[in-house]
Amino acid sequence: MGLSWINPLYLTGALLLAIPLLIHLVQRQRSNGIRFPSLMFLQQIPLREKRRLEIRNWLLLLLRCLLLMLIVLAFARPFLTKGTGLVSLDPGRSDSIIVIDRSYSMGIADHWQQAQEIALELVAGKNAQDRIGIVAFDDNTEVLSDLTTNVANLRQVIERQKPGFKTTRLRLGLEQAARLLATSNASKKQIQLISDFQSSARDPGEPAIITRDIDLKTYAVNVTDAANSTILSAEIVSSRRNAADEYSLQVEIRNQAATIEDQSIRLVANGRQLAQRKLRMEPGATVVETFDNLNVSGDLVRAVVSLDDDAVALDNQVFFVYSSKQRVPILIVEGPQPRVNQSIYLENALKLSRDPLFSIKRLAWWELEAQDLAAWSVIIINDTSIPGGALGAALQDFVTAGGGLLVATGDGVQGNWPAGEGGLLPGTLLRRVDSKPGAAPSIGEIASDHPLVKDNGGSNEVDLSGARVFSYRNLSPNANDRLLARYSDGGVAILETTQHQGRVLVLTTTLDTHWNDLAVQPVFLPFLHQTLNYLAAFESYPEGFEIGSVVDVMRYARALAGGDAVVAAAADSTLIIETPGAGEIRLSRRSPLLTLTQPGFYQVHRATPASAEVVLAVNINPTEANLETLDVERFAEEIKASAEPPPSATLRQSVEYEQQQQLWYTVLSLVLVLMLVEAFSANWMVRNSSVSNRAKP
Repeated sequence: MGLSWINPLYLTGALLLAIPLLIHLVQRQRSNGIRFPSLMFLQQIPLREKRRLEIRNWLLLLLRCLLLMLIVLAFARPFLTKGTGLVSLDPGRSDSIIVIDRSYSMGIADHWQQAQEIALELVAGKNAQDRIGIVAFDDNTEVLSDLTTNVANLRQVIERQKPGFKTTRLRLGLEQAARLLATSNASKKQIQLISDFQSSARDPGEPAIITRDIDLKTYAVNVTDAANSTILSAEIVSSRRNAADEYSLQVEIRNQAATIEDQSIRLVANGRQLAQRKLRMEPGATVVETFDNLNVSGDLVRAVVSLDDDAVALDNQVFFVYSSKQRVPILIVEGPQPRVNQSIYLENALKLSRDPLFSIKRLAWWELEAQDLAAWSVIIINDTSIPGGALGAALQDFVTAGGGLLVATGDGVQGNWPAGEGGLLPGTLLRRVDSKPGAAPSIGEIASDHPLVKDNGGSNEVDLSGARVFSYRNLSPNANDRLLARYSDGGVAILETTQHQGRVLVLTTTLDTHWNDLAVQPVFLPFLHQTLNYLAAFESYPEGFEIGSVVDVMRYARALAGGDAVVAAAADSTLIIETPGAGEIRLSRRSPLLTLTQPGFYQVHRATPASAEVVLAVNINPTEANLETLDVERFAEEIKASAEPPPSATLRQSVEYEQQQQLWYTVLSLVLVLMLVEAFSANWMVRNSSVSNRAKP
């Protein structure tokens, strides 16, 4: 260990030591004057002043010289060195990080036992001074042990691990190991990667980045060529019969093996087996099985599609949920004598929707009772009168409670327009406006900040300007109404009002080709779907989630249970979630984020009334079931070829280097202390000198 300097040029400042010496040599003693009453009787005698060059206060001189010397040393920045450089490598030590793949493919056959044995052998073969760290990875990483020489602890860490439910990302494991080795000052650094090296585990694009001072060693387990069939997906589609209470299921299955596979596929819903079929699949073949005419029994279906067990049991089943609340019920109301095909365009457009599915019913007012209206999410009044009496009051209550109302005006809308401030419908309905021949107005752009145009990423895709309107009903807005679109001649095209939780939209023309050609324009379909989604306050939900997803439980509950997803308890009450493994998770409503870690069904309690179930279906990612492997040697060469130069100093070396600078801070502290001592000493000496001079006769 030696002493060195960051700024040695500042040592020339030692010449400043001459300053206090000169001050002490030239300083004069103060003479004290003596008052005398008269000088007239004294003779003037020339006085020779004797100047004595001598130092009186040696202690003060040494103190000041030391202070200046320490200031010079502080500016020169001294530090202690180890060896010949700023920092040094330990030539006798090797640091290694064992990186273990614990994705679910490692649970096939004896893959995980092989990985553990390889890791334990690496630990057992290390030298006494060598250090080893352990990183486990799948589609995330976890540091199980930092660099240590404790063999017993390393063995315990390895033996406690087991494969999880996630997919493999080799890059993440390698880069985490490289970050740990960045703290090492060992002369030899190594990453020891243990995996089954699936082709799907390699991230597309650039390889993992490590530094050139790190050696990469790969240890591939012997992959068992086992029979394996995988359910790639299970998708809910509308029933072929388009019945409101039915759905269909399309299941995609792949034979991952190199031999013909005979399998059985089963569908179990709400604990009851609905179907079982035999499958015979060629090597590498993918087949699609469709289960049709499935009935929504109750509000929620929780179902499992499964295959017979094989080498990878995890990919042999898919969990999903299906809620009847997701099928949005729509009521279309016509007059007693509607036009021919007055609602045909409307119904056909709604039948083409898949997310959500609409269940459609067409009735007249005289066929409805007041209590019937609550069964619908959206009511479309298609060019007919607005009801009064008990039915009108029920319609008002329907909107106030959160229902959606779409009114398309025409000649059939007469009287009973409950308008005015606070009324059910926006604006005041006026006369019919007919366009001149060849001058039919178009519908202007809908307000750009409204949800009607914020479909598919928020772009303005609902452009109604291509439609021509031959007639419309003039509508005068109220002060609190929102104007969403005008015709090119200035008339109101779409007007909105809200009633507590409900929304009301009025289109001042018809929804068929009677007064316009909107219904035959390509934009009619997305416009109508988005309008009804908005009025129904529809939120989509996935039939199943993937392991590792983070879900807002309350938002999911609202989407799954539809209008029944009301707060059933105080806003600060606790949500209780039953996990597939029969565990329990408690979440606050104010932060209802749930991380999904197991495949199966999560049951959520206290999110809705007891009559509405909230269940999350969670599945593994099926890509992990593909056991096709990488060319391991080529993979390792690509990593080494893309390695970056090591930094000039490792993170640990930088820390040690900073610690060596503590000597500089010590010098600065001494300078401060000596400045205080010098000031006190000089003041004390001056006072003592004055007192002694006054004491002389």
